[in-house]
Amino acid sequence: MKNLSTKTDLSTLNKQQLKAVLSESNRLLVLAGAGSGKTKTLLHKINYLIDDKLVDAKNILAVTFTKNAANEMLDRMITSADKTGYYEKFLKTKGISLVDRNKERQNYLNKFPWLSRLTIKTIHSLCYQIIKTDGVHVFDNRFKIVSDNKGNNEFIGNSAEETVNDIIEKVTIGLSKNKEFLLKLKRYILDYFVDFIHDTKAKEEFRPEGKYFTCLKGDKVRSKSEQFIADWLYRNSIDYVYEPEVKVGSSTFHPDFFIPQANVYLEHISNKSHPSFWKEGKMKIAGNTCIKTFDEATHNSAIFNKVLDRVIKGRISDDLSSATVLHYDEEFSNFRKEIRRFFREVNEVRNKIINSEKPVEQIVNEASKSEFERVRMFYKLAIPIINAFNEYCINRSYLDFDGLLTKSIQLLEEYPNIRERYQDKYKFILVDEFQDVNNLQVKLLNLLTKKETQLFCVGDDWQSIYGFRGSEIGYIVHFKKHFTNSQVLTLNLNYRSTDSIVSASTEAIMKNKFQIPKDIKAVKRGGQKIKIFYEEQEGQSNSFIWETIEKHIADGISPEEILVLYRRSAMASDLKQALTGSGHKIQFKTIHSAKGLEAKVVFILGLHSNKGGFPDPWLQDKIYQVIKPTDYDLLLEEERRLFYVALTRAEDYLYLISQKGAVSDFIRDIPNKFVYQDKPQINETENRITLCSKCESKLEDHYNFCPECGQTLQIDIHEGNEDASINKIKTKSKSEKIIGYCIRTGEEIPFNPDRPMSYNAYRTWALFENPDYPESYCHKTGKPSNGKTSLSHPILEE
Repeated sequence: MKNLSTKTDLSTLNKQQLKAVLSESNRLLVLAGAGSGKTKTLLHKINYLIDDKLVDAKNILAVTFTKNAANEMLDRMITSADKTGYYEKFLKTKGISLVDRNKERQNYLNKFPWLSRLTIKTIHSLCYQIIKTDGVHVFDNRFKIVSDNKGNNEFIGNSAEETVNDIIEKVTIGLSKNKEFLLKLKRYILDYFVDFIHDTKAKEEFRPEGKYFTCLKGDKVRSKSEQFIADWLYRNSIDYVYEPEVKVGSSTFHPDFFIPQANVYLEHISNKSHPSFWKEGKMKIAGNTCIKTFDEATHNSAIFNKVLDRVIKGRISDDLSSATVLHYDEEFSNFRKEIRRFFREVNEVRNKIINSEKPVEQIVNEASKSEFERVRMFYKLAIPIINAFNEYCINRSYLDFDGLLTKSIQLLEEYPNIRERYQDKYKFILVDEFQDVNNLQVKLLNLLTKKETQLFCVGDDWQSIYGFRGSEIGYIVHFKKHFTNSQVLTLNLNYRSTDSIVSASTEAIMKNKFQIPKDIKAVKRGGQKIKIFYEEQEGQSNSFIWETIEKHIADGISPEEILVLYRRSAMASDLKQALTGSGHKIQFKTIHSAKGLEAKVVFILGLHSNKGGFPDPWLQDKIYQVIKPTDYDLLLEEERRLFYVALTRAEDYLYLISQKGAVSDFIRDIPNKFVYQDKPQINETENRITLCSKCESKLEDHYNFCPECGQTLQIDIHEGNEDASINKIKTKSKSEKIIGYCIRTGEEIPFNPDRPMSYNAYRTWALFENPDYPESYCHKTGKPSNGKTSLSHPILEE
């Protein structure tokens, strides 16, 4: 490459990074492996455009997907601009509050006006700016932002007091004023979050051994049919007693229901019911009325409702039109955990519908055709809630994060003059973490770019882990298909991790079919191999982790440089509790939240195949597949990408925690050559066989040479009657020294009689008295023993 005189210092860039920075391509994907300096490359590109290409800073847009990533970009730009080094020291100072960090960042942005002219934002912050400036054409520009969680909003000054979950519950309460909706919702919660009927054996609807089916009233019955009866009575405000005790003479028995308002007993008959004719006889003797219903009739709900109307309502004289009013709070007071879980699923489906851009009518139609009652019931409840949510937000001028995108897209699509203004402003668009884009975000990027715009995207398909949020890995894997006349460059040098970690993680991710193959090389050579701990008894892994952490801290590694990662929070609860009193502050994070972080020491928990282990492809739920069908193998590939992200957080030391007999498939993906292998201990009480090193014939202890090939003596030495490790020695000619062998590696170790020998449990020598060497040497002092002992056993340090 020819020499270029540049204002920007590009000397720290490697060959591929430099190519990316100097590229004039209007559509460029920089495919950056983990630890390859992708952010560094992106920031050098910005400096190069301003310093060397003399681009006006206001014409540059850099977008990413999290507030932290955007702040990191700004901080690194400030650090490169601040020649005093103060800002870099400020960032490394511990104990500085977030408020003070933000304040100092703004001070420096004001200090360097050209930095303030840059647009470095999250994609949602960019949309916020667009709607605030021009959004009056499509929405109320005095809107407020509603987020998923309180305090988790980058638009603090303009956020709604209500969260998404608050609004979902509020509109659900409104819908529950309709008694039919309320009872359907309660039935769904009881069936699929309390009783888990979809987890039980198929068609197991009767449990004579126990009461497993929860009724709307809150009590338990033995069958789905009895549950239907109890729910019908509850919906019609008819009180009942389930399995009351009835005494007739000396006999005691339990009919299925007693209905006080009608003064009747009801016995429900199924093919698993006990014979009831004797009960009927006893009831007649006592003058009690007993009605029978039959299980076959419950298979058609319309018919069974008519049966119950006739046999029950017809016997009640009270006016049932003034039925008891049901209240949401009362009905769900004992099921708060379950109803919150249902709301989370509704919100998940709401987000997926928005990102899919499929018409709601199409989704409703597809859901109604599902062969599964659970799916049909869910959408009958969820769609009215989602519609009410949207109406509520429009009425109060609320936008959520997806709303920011959809309204920005609507604005740019419907108003060409506004679209052209933004296209003319942003001549250079740089996108970080491109592997995380979804349909709406790519649509927005396309609306912001024209043919002349330089689109510079940086990402790694191996680190695409947000499919559950709607990200589409296909945009980075098939970049050239989605962006015509584009180029792809790969950054293949990893500066973060040792070669064992880099090679192991690459081998693991290469098991994925849907990916771009890359040859990633480690700059850091050597180092400890990956260690895997297989827990045999519960709690063993906690002890191993604690002892290993203590060892690293004793070796000078600070607790802040140690990271414990897990797929689900439940994996780390026991360990957190065990380490509570340690006094060390050991970073515990989900793998998703650790994206972008690095640490000298990393532990990855839960790598087993038991329930709750890793991998855990949780989105294979039929409810979500109505919106976007997902294949198990593709879900597993995202789990493997998550594993890759976890592996590549480690700089020097990596520990994988598994269980004996239930090893995760992901561990099997790592070749043994990258894993530290413990040497199995030899049971010295077992019979030992010595073979000739030349012809491998069996040698007896008393042989002085091999009877087959004449090889010089090789002997196993045993120390008295005690167990001793096998130590082979051989005599050589006068010109050669006596040689011993390391019992662990098999390497030859020359004996040095000029220095004393110290004890060490890992090295043992055995010396044989050779006529050419009349003196043996004491294994304690190293002094000549004058031949008084034929053998000595010094122990030599490694």
